[in-house]
Amino acid sequence: MLGTTQAEQKVARVLSGWNPKDGARHPSLRALEESNLSRALKLQALLFASTLGFADPALNLDEELAEVLTATLVMHYPDMLLLADSSAFFVRMQLLTWSVAIRRAFTPSPAPAESRDSSAQYTALVDLLKKQINILILQNKRIEERLLAVESPKATSERPLSDSRGDTLRRDGSMPEVAQTTAQLSRVARPKKKGLQLLSAIWYEWFTAEPPVHRSRSVKKTTLYEFRHIAGYMMLFLPSGFKLDASSPAFKSEVLELGEEAQTHALAFLKANGSSAFAAGTALKALRKLHKAGKLDTHIALFHERVHSGSIVDPTPSSALPSFIRLQPKQKPTDKNQHNLQT
Repeated sequence: MLGTTQAEQKVARVLSGWNPKDGARHPSLRALEESNLSRALKLQALLFASTLGFADPALNLDEELAEVLTATLVMHYPDMLLLADSSAFFVRMQLLTWSVAIRRAFTPSPAPAESRDSSAQYTALVDLLKKQINILILQNKRIEERLLAVESPKATSERPLSDSRGDTLRRDGSMPEVAQTTAQLSRVARPKKKGLQLLSAIWYEWFTAEPPVHRSRSVKKTTLYEFRHIAGYMMLFLPSGFKLDASSPAFKSEVLELGEEAQTHALAFLKANGSSAFAAGTALKALRKLHKAGKLDTHIALFHERVHSGSIVDPTPSSALPSFIRLQPKQKPTDKNQHNLQT
């Protein structure tokens, strides 16, 4: 609009209340106290565990950028709580104090102006306090609902329908305020389904997630089943084997390369057997179907040969893997063995 990008940026800063000579401001975790800062940095390491630690620096996320993203997430804690109040990350009330501290440092108090009315400042402060109080009230209601659901599930299931309708509806057919609030809370938008996932992405998460997928309590059984079987099937498509050491600095890079190699071989195998599956879910269904048909018996036998020869070193405990990986397939009895059994 003004001819140059620099001029437009200068005008945008002035309209946003910034000094045009000042640089861009970014939220930072350094606004927290020393004790809280160390805990916030640990949280940052967990959030970006899958984007740091590669042997190739070009694949690593910049640490300053990771700190800005973490500080932004903590600063918007009230908004995140309204979107995902049941998340294990947002149930910690201590994050609210972190959010206030970072917001104060990121948004400095404006210079005093004689023409500004003090009542406007009080109004803004009251609105902020109301917002924080509403968040605390919402949290308490959620906790009460969960306690009631845990303490009296049997009473809720055996309650007559007529009684529940009588408690919920008034004579004129309207709902009381408490029931309306409960109904509104129950109509929280469900999280959107995950998008398209590749086999290599699930392979990478299986080996690098913190905590590991097979030990995480937040992972559903269906998700755990899908992850462990996809990882097991992909192990069959590494003809040279693999040796992984979780303490190695190049661990994540090696996992990434092996996942891409196994994905290429697995998709080629599916295509050769008449399947055009590409996403992880459809590929798993196709591999299970071929497994039941006996098309993977040779791959499984070769895999166990590589295990016995020491060509495979897997940091995953054997109990977390599917049975066809954990157990060696039984040999089919020969005609001579069948004759001996019959005699």
